[in-house]
Amino acid sequence: ARVAEVLAGPSAEPYWKLRLRGACEELFFLTTLDRTPEMVRIFREHAARERYPEAEAGVYLQPTVQGTSCHCAFDLPYRRGDAAQVTSVQRVLTATSEALMDAGAFFSRPYGALADAAYRRDAVTTEVLKKVKGVFDPHRILNPGKLCF
Repeated sequence: ARVAEVLAGPSAEPYWKLRLRGACEELFFLTTLDRTPEMVRIFREHAARERYPEAEAGVYLQPTVQGTSCHCAFDLPYRRGDAAQVTSVQRVLTATSEALMDAGAFFSRPYGALADAAYRRDAVTTEVLKKVKGVFDPHRILNPGKLCF
């Protein structure tokens, strides 16, 4: 019964990703489990280059589809009011995401500035999304300007 209570309850406040610094950015993508050491190395290199305290970053790996692929995420906590930390985190996100894409990371749910880069690099997915949107929203009234078009 105690396990069911824990699983059914929400995270204590503040949310766990916000507890260390008050704010957190997340960079997540799909890869294969055997490539995760390379992805972590890329993240660490860019974090060090931008003077982000890499030891404070969270790394989350979750094998999916019977271990054939892996959800990989890097959580970067920071203080929202600290301009230097905000800049550092944004630089790490930009540089790391580009390097990860170059290394074969697949950003299946890109958003913000990352979406532009991901859709620009994947013309096939962009075309498929346009076709799916055309089927479900032929008059283009739902979320105009969203996705990659």
